[in-house]
Amino acid sequence: MKSYRTVRSLLLAGGCLAFSSMLSAQEKPLPSASPIGSVTYQINPAHTGAIHIKGLIPPLSVKWSVDLGAPVSYPLVAGGRIFVIAGPDASGNVNLYALNAQTGATDWGPVLIPEGAYWWAAAAYDNGAIFVVPDASDPFGQGTMIAFNADTGQELWNVNLSIQYLFNSAPVAVGGVVYTGGAGDGGTVYAVKESNGETLWTASVANGNSSSPAVASSGVYVSYVCPQTYAFNPKTGAQIWYYNGPCEGGGGATPVLDGASLYVRDSMINSDNGAIFNAGNGTVTGYFDSEFTPAFFGGVVFYTESTSLTAVEISTGDTLWTASPSGGDSYASPPIVVNQVVYVGTAAGNVEGYSAYTGANVFSVNVGAPISAYESDDYSGPLSGLGAGDGLIVVPATNLVVALGK
Repeated sequence: MKSYRTVRSLLLAGGCLAFSSMLSAQEKPLPSASPIGSVTYQINPAHTGAIHIKGLIPPLSVKWSVDLGAPVSYPLVAGGRIFVIAGPDASGNVNLYALNAQTGATDWGPVLIPEGAYWWAAAAYDNGAIFVVPDASDPFGQGTMIAFNADTGQELWNVNLSIQYLFNSAPVAVGGVVYTGGAGDGGTVYAVKESNGETLWTASVANGNSSSPAVASSGVYVSYVCPQTYAFNPKTGAQIWYYNGPCEGGGGATPVLDGASLYVRDSMINSDNGAIFNAGNGTVTGYFDSEFTPAFFGGVVFYTESTSLTAVEISTGDTLWTASPSGGDSYASPPIVVNQVVYVGTAAGNVEGYSAYTGANVFSVNVGAPISAYESDDYSGPLSGLGAGDGLIVVPATNLVVALGK
């Protein structure tokens, strides 16, 4: 496989390889990419937003589009199905759906999710089950986690998450354990056994909301406002390290784990709005700017603001290219990387695809409704974002679920 620098040099020098031919020759999964499909927010437990799907390269077309009548969450894509949460609908309900990946037909659902005070909910997939955490299930002192059979939609178990009552951190399910966070009285990180809902461990944190854990064998990483950033042992919950920022308060942001580095978005460290931590010991090694969760592919990080998408080579810090939305449009989602193409949604309902090597726009389609996938303190609907798997790129666009494929 050619190195990133080699392929980029060929392209910039006017090499004769066609874009699609180059991708076909290079199709090999990378260690940071999801091996199956989207299983949580930003595709994988590390939230790198990267996935390899054989043959899925531009040009793509809209294969199907389904209107669920309510704002749609980020998708989970596994086992030939697309799982999404939609709500609140006209009756104020939040529902879980399983859609057929090839046709968009409803395989099962809607299954009612007990909505919280802000109608927020998020889900993760692992081992044939969907794990859902709704917000503010009980304002008197506890939350809820619910497991569903991914094939049938049947409820497997429903357990209380004690101590906290405000839940808006997307769960991550991996290795037989579901991780999430809760707030209300301080904050708590939870590790729950996938098979029966047993709480395996909890850990205290400052505040505990709006941060989906980044999970690897090296640790469970969460980050809250100011920032208050933590690493815990995945098996025991023992604290590995803690970065105590200059303040604390409500809120946070989902960190991304790329190799030995943890990327945390927060404006309280210096003039940048993000800091890079050594994932092993918690020391700050650098800074970055990105309004949205960054994505990673082949030694490059992709930072997104509403007006720009920037590719930066991690080893050198060099800016490789910058793209901007056209016609007064704005980027409105975190990027994801499918094979060697960076996809991002816009407020006008476009999905734009850029070559990870050059920044050339290689794909553009309008999906029929605005895309809004901001990670913010607005909990009036499910957390949204792009996903991919089963030969598709899946786009939540307001009330629509849109599948793009060959």
